[in-house]
Amino acid sequence: MALTPEQQKKFFELLNRINNAIEAGEFAEPFKKLSELNEKYPRQFTVLKLMGKANAKRGRHVESISYYKQSVDCNKEDASTRFEYALALQKGGLFDESLIECERALYRDPKHFHLLRLKCSILTDLDRVDAAYKAWKQLGKLTKDEEYTSSHRLAIAVSYSRLAPKITDPQEAIDELNKYVVDKTATEELRIAAYWQIGRLCEHLEKYDNAFEAYKSFKTVKKAVWNPDVYTKRVDKLIDCWTNNSDIPYSTIDGSRLIFIVGMMRSGTSLTEQMICQNETITPGGESNAINRQTMPLDRLRVQFQPPFANNRELLTEPTIQKMAKDAMLMYSQRVAQTGLLTDKLPHNYANVPLIAHMFPGCKIVHCMRDPLDCLLSNYTQAFARPHMQTHDLYWLGRYYRDYERMMEAWRTLDEVDMVDLQYEKLVADPETESKRIFAFLGLDWSEDILGFHNSKRIVNTASRDQVRKPMYTSSVQKYKKYEHHLDELKRGLGMQG
Repeated sequence: MALTPEQQKKFFELLNRINNAIEAGEFAEPFKKLSELNEKYPRQFTVLKLMGKANAKRGRHVESISYYKQSVDCNKEDASTRFEYALALQKGGLFDESLIECERALYRDPKHFHLLRLKCSILTDLDRVDAAYKAWKQLGKLTKDEEYTSSHRLAIAVSYSRLAPKITDPQEAIDELNKYVVDKTATEELRIAAYWQIGRLCEHLEKYDNAFEAYKSFKTVKKAVWNPDVYTKRVDKLIDCWTNNSDIPYSTIDGSRLIFIVGMMRSGTSLTEQMICQNETITPGGESNAINRQTMPLDRLRVQFQPPFANNRELLTEPTIQKMAKDAMLMYSQRVAQTGLLTDKLPHNYANVPLIAHMFPGCKIVHCMRDPLDCLLSNYTQAFARPHMQTHDLYWLGRYYRDYERMMEAWRTLDEVDMVDLQYEKLVADPETESKRIFAFLGLDWSEDILGFHNSKRIVNTASRDQVRKPMYTSSVQKYKKYEHHLDELKRGLGMQG
């Protein structure tokens, strides 16, 4: 890139502004500017890194990995660039590939603190806890004689806590985290991770009040922006769009190879996908953004931190729906599989079930359900990788669930929607009966292998990844009772009390 000093100054000032916008959660203008810069200055590694970062912030892991890889190819010797690439691979669930890149970067910079911590994290993800503990000890030695920042201290404590109770002591881990988590000079990301680990380990020790206080604390680290009244009005418009108009067209794309698994977050969607995909004719697609991407242009009144809705019937023309279906199917084919059946288990696709039915006639939809108190408590106590602002307040969560229920009740009345309900509590109590019922709905043969889903080597990179590695268990049923005296606001939001 041959630029004058003045042009270089302006170029990097622009990149700095774009970076600040991405950090602030603004994406439309940064994506536009970065695309223009990438076209004008191909293989400029800083631009490619920002493209990787922007896509990662939006949860677009495939694109993020691609751009970071290009960035590494442009600057192979830069350990920091390789670190970001390895981090993108980890977030995309490609743990073995991430570990390889991490080792390559450490070869170039063996004293890179964040690289060594990432190595410890990846090894923990892979359940290689002995190797992870060894990496953690190296991390401590690396900074042993140097001045720690609050973030360094907390990062080491979080890495240690992730190894409990398998290889480190839970109470000792909690004590270490409590030393540093109150220091607000540490990064928000680390403080959230620390409070969540305290909650997890207190729960393991059956100190449920302490666990709830820790979960409550991490929800206050970042300011939440959510208005349940605004959201309810958006849901009203969405339901009206699809239930009071029978003239919305269909695409001509055959949707018979698509299985959508929808429901509230923490309702059993990962478990259901893992179970279904034991059938060798089905390829797991995980949480795809294919539908969200097509829906965004239709939602002209979209609100920040709220998902897009296909709620404007004037825009739902035959050419539009045809193009949406074609583009989404192309994404599925390129990223998942070109033949055979495949799943998309993005939970919030439940809001766009009618659109999905019109885009992909013949598709099947499995709707995962769970006791609302258990489901919403799990939402509240989970540190999600992406912003889900409604989970920061128990009352908001209750209101959110009531709107979700209204949507699903409306979609059940639509003839075009081919959907079956799957209750989590019934599935874990009698997995054979319930799985046979789901496979009958899908028109597929059932086998004993279906019940051995926990032995699958397939990576699940969602909040449920540890659960699906275990046989079905019932310990999460009525778990809310351990915390019930903390849940008055949740019940109020659900309309269970005044």
